[in-house]
Amino acid sequence: MATIVIDAGHGGYDAGAVNGSRYEKNDNLRIAMAVGERLKRCGINVIYTRTTDVFVPLLERSRISNNNNVDLFVSFHRNSASNPAANGVETLIYNNASNQALQAAEALQQALVNVGVQSNRGVKRANLSVLRETNAPAMLLELGFINNEQDNELFDSRFDAYADAIARSLAQSVGVNCNPGNGGGNGGNNGDPSTATIRSIQTTLNARYGAGLTVDGIWGAQSKKALIRALQIELNMLYGAGLAVDGIFGPRTKAAIRNLSQGSRGNLVWILQAGLIAKGFETALDSIFGPRTATQVRAFQTANNLASDGIAGPNTFEVLMR
Repeated sequence: MATIVIDAGHGGYDAGAVNGSRYEKNDNLRIAMAVGERLKRCGINVIYTRTTDVFVPLLERSRISNNNNVDLFVSFHRNSASNPAANGVETLIYNNASNQALQAAEALQQALVNVGVQSNRGVKRANLSVLRETNAPAMLLELGFINNEQDNELFDSRFDAYADAIARSLAQSVGVNCNPGNGGGNGGNNGDPSTATIRSIQTTLNARYGAGLTVDGIWGAQSKKALIRALQIELNMLYGAGLAVDGIFGPRTKAAIRNLSQGSRGNLVWILQAGLIAKGFETALDSIFGPRTATQVRAFQTANNLASDGIAGPNTFEVLMR
């Protein structure tokens, strides 16, 4: 069985690059976990260097890979620059990297370009510790600039598509042909479930709340606004909140939020689940706050520096609806 090390850069007291309340370490962990889950569905053994918000020394990350004799190592990062206009995606390999690492990096870079990036910064060579000290073919992915708002919008709106493309490319680099969106295996004709799930959310928002969305499977600004409107409608109906249904998550909407926890049911739980899925935290869309939803709420909270209590309250909804 092929083995890939998934390394979420930074963590713990090492936040990485920061843009306001957005920390690189959190974005790194989100995409790393999403890619890892997809690789598992493809039958690939995945080893994470971290799965929570903890600090892992650089040499320890390489040691984890070297001690397990793995086939590929990939480290996930977001870029940053003093110039806010700097943008785009790039993949780094060691100065003296093997042809296998170069080919894997070129394939990964092209896969992301095919999804859509602001600019293609290409494959570059660098003398970075995790690339230099790791025995396996190693890559470091810079998935857009955290201080560039359009790159952040792409990271959020195309999160599932990026995760699918990365997982598919990495799997092919270790000789596994699969479509991670179809649950693994050798593809199929059912379409990408992540895209299909977004379509399902958009369809429900149209039918239940008159959102008027184009059902295209792409989670963008209009879909997010429609989900906030749905939340406001439900808060008005259930609690007489008297909110303006404007799709803007402001202080009054936050104040009207009631805590949801394991055992909760109903449309508010469905909205919570839809928001988690849109952010890349896969769960059921069954309007039931069960164990799987609780696990994903905790994972979302951890990734966003919230109290990881599994209770979806005002602070959790506020970050979820950004």
